[in-house]
Amino acid sequence: MPTFLELCQAVARDSGTVSGAQPVSVTGQSGRLAKIVQFTAEAWTDIQNSRSAWAWMRKEFEVATIAGTAEYTAAAWNISDLAAWIIENGSVTLYDQAIGSADEREITPISWDRYRVIYGRGAQVQQRPVACAIKPANGALLLGPAPDSVYVVRGEYRAAPQLLASNTDVPAMPVRFHDAIKWRALQLLSEHDEAPTAIATAAANYRRVLGELERDQLPQIAIAGGALA
Repeated sequence: MPTFLELCQAVARDSGTVSGAQPVSVTGQSGRLAKIVQFTAEAWTDIQNSRSAWAWMRKEFEVATIAGTAEYTAAAWNISDLAAWIIENGSVTLYDQAIGSADEREITPISWDRYRVIYGRGAQVQQRPVACAIKPANGALLLGPAPDSVYVVRGEYRAAPQLLASNTDVPAMPVRFHDAIKWRALQLLSEHDEAPTAIATAAANYRRVLGELERDQLPQIAIAGGALA
């Protein structure tokens, strides 16, 4: 399972410009080795940001509401790596904590505009939530109506990009595709060096591994009852 340091060493080795097992650390570097560390970290961020539906960046949450509170930020639910809530039909469920999971039911995603019309005007009565929406101003998850008791909300969210910073950090995607990080870093390094041949080689290898990653980690497209690879 390659670590950040091991990926940097692979980039340095395959660049053909650094000898030996270098860098020895991802911190405290200068010159060429500092650029290799920087480009390796950037490569991983680039890959994560290149698609919005990577499977490994899809995470689950299970959290409790507060009676009378309809708006919940990620921080309120102690979710530290949220990029976006996954709000689609069937994706969010809710059950009365006093009853347990036997009470679990789906709640309906609605638009922010619709939420304001239904739950943001006039006097509101606290009840069991039956709908949810996203507040554009702060990305909070809104429940409608405001809960009258403690409910458990379950769903999914897309995680923010993982940042590589220490020697032992390991990229969260499947190990068999970690070469994509190396080839993207080599592409960035070659572009920095203005080395056309190296750019072409790194870009071709990056496209190949990225294609394999996309086939494995993106949803399949279904048409007329069948799935397209």
